[in-house]
Order: sequence, then structure tokens, then C-alpha cells
Amino acid sequence: MKNLTILTALLTCASAMNAQSTFRSSLPVKPGKGVTVAGTVECEGKPVPGVVVSDGYELTKTDKKGAYYLKSKKQNPQVFITSPAGYDVYRDDVVPQFWADFTLPADKYERHDFRLTENDNSRHATIIITDVHLANQRNDVSIFSGPYTDVIRRNVESLNARGIPVYTLNLGDASWDGYWYGHNYPIAKFRESLNNANYPTAVYSCMGNHDNDPKAQPGRDADFNASLPYQKALGPRYYSQNIGNVHYVFLDNIHYINDPAPAPTYTGINNKRNYKEDFTPEQLAWLRKDLANVSYDTPIIVAMHGPMFRWKKFDHKKNWSALNDEIMIRTDNESTRELLDILRPYKNVHSVSGHSHKQNLIRLPEEMQNFTEHNISGTCGAWWRTRATGLKNLCPDGTPVAYELFNIDGSNISWEHKTFEYDPARAFYAWDMNGVKDYFKNNEEMRAFLTMYPEWTDYSDLPDNYIYVNLWAWDQDGKLKITENGKELPVEMVKEENPLYTLSYMVRTTVWNNEWNNKGYHNPRKFMLFRAKASTPDAPVEISWTDYFGKETKSTLERPAAFNPEIL
Repeated sequence: MKNLTILTALLTCASAMNAQSTFRSSLPVKPGKGVTVAGTVECEGKPVPGVVVSDGYELTKTDKKGAYYLKSKKQNPQVFITSPAGYDVYRDDVVPQFWADFTLPADKYERHDFRLTENDNSRHATIIITDVHLANQRNDVSIFSGPYTDVIRRNVESLNARGIPVYTLNLGDASWDGYWYGHNYPIAKFRESLNNANYPTAVYSCMGNHDNDPKAQPGRDADFNASLPYQKALGPRYYSQNIGNVHYVFLDNIHYINDPAPAPTYTGINNKRNYKEDFTPEQLAWLRKDLANVSYDTPIIVAMHGPMFRWKKFDHKKNWSALNDEIMIRTDNESTRELLDILRPYKNVHSVSGHSHKQNLIRLPEEMQNFTEHNISGTCGAWWRTRATGLKNLCPDGTPVAYELFNIDGSNISWEHKTFEYDPARAFYAWDMNGVKDYFKNNEEMRAFLTMYPEWTDYSDLPDNYIYVNLWAWDQDGKLKITENGKELPVEMVKEENPLYTLSYMVRTTVWNNEWNNKGYHNPRKFMLFRAKASTPDAPVEISWTDYFGKETKSTLERPAAFNPEIL
């Protein structure tokens, strides 16, 4: 029954673009008994041996003639290849053609061929975007396709001029399931938007919770069926690629449930769109087979939508280097622990994730395993809403919208945080909290908001002469230094609301729209900030941030400094 569902969905999903062209290689294949899928992998007409091919359950490799053979039950809707180092997958639009859709029933034989192009990618760069949340509202498509893509294009052109190929990872929530039908922006439209914008690199994606079809019927197969439009447009839910010396793994840790709702939740949608975060047994079983082809000293980057870790609490009295004691698995379930066990033997593992719309980096203690998680801020910020009120886009933690740039040189991996709307040389905001106090005390809109939402911090009560800093890409192995009159001030970590987010998002969403009944707003969003107590109200303060790689960013905060929307 599932195979019939797959075939029906793939044949009727006309709005999505075909991933695989009608390319047919002249190289021969000779499928034996029981083979249901076969084909070849070639580069400029020549066979490429040793390429891994999979249906998400079974794996095989191409032989010396470039041919592969799979006895696939077609439990997933596609067959895909894992590109080998030194090659790129052929593409004629923004999405590489590394997969092909099954078109025949499970017991029928079909052929699918793949093409590669040679490329020395041992040195390369990877742009990582996440939570774009395009919904055809608030000018989101035009902003992402225009100025944001232009920022990425300039970066790509600079890297290409130095002979460095560039790729993009999209970590999910490219669309917004609630608006698929009411705004006519299903997941296939995201691929269309990338192509219309002439997006400058190949894009590899993984699924987010909002990339599921919200009309999928609840039940045992809801997660699978809801993913079919995504798979048609952007590829398998889990797969791998080799780019240079790095093995990239793409996983789906969103289990879409989509229970019935007592009333319509969005236009044309009668389900809750709820989900849980875990990994299916099938993809972890596939991952074990996939990594059997990867040596333990190969760097691995695992891409997924939901982050795996979080801080249990913030104790600013502790030394920052001891914060590993406060790490915990964010989604504490058996499948997450199994994934960590699978990755444990590998010497250099990074995971990249989105979902939280904030920036966070966590290193596991070395005695556990060599694993670093990069939770990356959302491209949409706070769902494009602060941009819609005439300000720059901010995420809920106050971080400006950005992307992450991984620089790969052989087996060495470094990274940079790149903002879309600010000078890329900047690394933080800094506030004279005396100015923030005045604004919170005297601004009428702020007073109205705090009257209705007293759970949020009223910074008018803060003691005098504090300096607050919001680091955009804090790393516990970096160094933040705050100096007044040549004297270094003690710096402490706090978990509080970001005053810029309160001003730009909360006040404008509630006061401007006269919207006072949103229960979620009664739960303040507290994030990591840093602060120091100055000894004067007017002496300039020097702020220095030195990141993990030794790059220093400096700024002088002239005081007294007012706090108002103009700084955005």
C-alpha cells in the first residue's frame, strides 16, 4: 500500500520540478534476478567506479564499468548517489541531480543513471542557511531573493575568484506549512524562488517541521506521506555526500504527527501540524551502513533541522571554560543517543542545525566524544516581522539574521558568522544600560507593553552604569573583554530578554497591532547576554571579542548613549 501511495504522490505532484532529467547513459547495465533498480554513474561519458548508491535501506557501489544494481523494495520513493571526493553532481538548476524518483511498482525493474563533473573540491566553502520560512507574505520572497541572495552572491564571487568552490546547506523550514495553501507557497515554490533569484551555488537540503504537507492525514504513515512533496522538490529525507575530504550527512529528526484539530488552524488546514523530534530506526540503520564506507579520521558534518543539545542553566559565577557541566541533550530520547553512539568513533564531527532561530555553539567534553554542535540563527529572524515594521531583521535572541560560512581546507574546518544586514566586521551589540533604563521608563509604548506583560523584564529598575553585550556568535573558547579607563571590568553571563528584541518585536507586535491576547507572549524569551558594571556614567568603554580562531573585533561604546529604534 505504501508503494502505491509513493507512486501516486510522485505522479500527481505536478507543481514540483523533476530532480532527475531524462538523461540515459550509453554505458550498459546487466541486471540480474531480483534487481529492481540499476543504472550507471559516469563523468563525461566515462564510468566512475566505487560510487555509493542507496535507496535509504540498501547500499551498493558502482563496479569498474560504472554500473550499480539494487534489490530494492522501494520503501522510499527514490534512489540516490553519494558523490565521491573530487566530483560534483551534475545540475541544470540550483538543486544537484543526485537522486531519481521511482516510477514503477516495487517488483518492477527500472533504470536510473547519474552524471558527475570533475572538480578539485579538497578546499571548499559551505554556506549554511536555515529557517528561511518563506510564506509569500511581508515581502519575504523578494527580500530573500533580492538583497539577501545578493549578500551571498558577493561572498561566493569573492571565494570563487580565489579558486574556492562553494556549496550551500539548507537546514530546513524553507517554507511554512501553515501557509502552503492559503498563500500558495508549498515547498516546491522554495526551489522555484532559488532559481528565479539565480542563487549562486548548488543547494543541498534537509527537512524542517514546516516543510511537511499539513494536509497529510494523521496516522501511522503521516510522517512519511507529509514528506512526499518535499522529497519530490528537494530530495530524500536522509542521504550523504562527499565534498572534498569531508563526509556530509543529511538527516531528518522531525517526526510529523499532524493530529486533527478541533477547528481550522490556517486557511485550508484542519490539522495541528504537531511533531516530535527523533530519528527513525530506518535512517539510523542506513547511517550505520553509510559510515561503514568512511574512515574514522574523516571529518563529518551532520546536517539536521532540530538541535541536539542545550544548556541546562546559566550560572554566571562559573568559569566559562567549565560550562560543559551544564550541557544536556535537548531531545533526550533513545534515537538521539543512538546517533551519538554511531558517531562516537569518529575524530572530528560537527553537527549543524536550525529550528531555534538563535545562535548557539556547544562542544561536548572530550571525554565524551569529539563533537561540536552549531545551532545557527534563522534567515527569517523573527519570521520577517521586525523587517516588516521598518527595522532590520532580528532573531528572538536579538542576533541579527545571518548565515554561517564553513571554510574547509583538506581536513581543517573553520567557520565564520556572516550577517545579512550589518557590516560583516561587526560581532556584537553593546548598550549603555543607562540609556536603556531611560527608554523603558519613559517611552509610552514600552510602558503600555510592560503593563500588559509584567513578566517581561522592566529594565528601568536596573542599577546604574551597567554595560550589556550581545555576542552574535559566542563561543566558550573565545574571550570577551570590557575595559573602562584602561581597567578591565569583570564580565558575567546572564540569561535575560534582549532589550532590542523587546523593542523591535514584542512592543510592535502587541502595541502597534492592539494584540493583547497572545498567551505565548506571557513567557519571556530569555537568552545569553554578557554584562559588566562600569564605575562612571559617561566614560567610554572599550569592548573586544576574540573568537576561537584568534580573530579580534573591537569597538568603543561612547557614553552616555541613548537607546532607541534608530540603532536598528
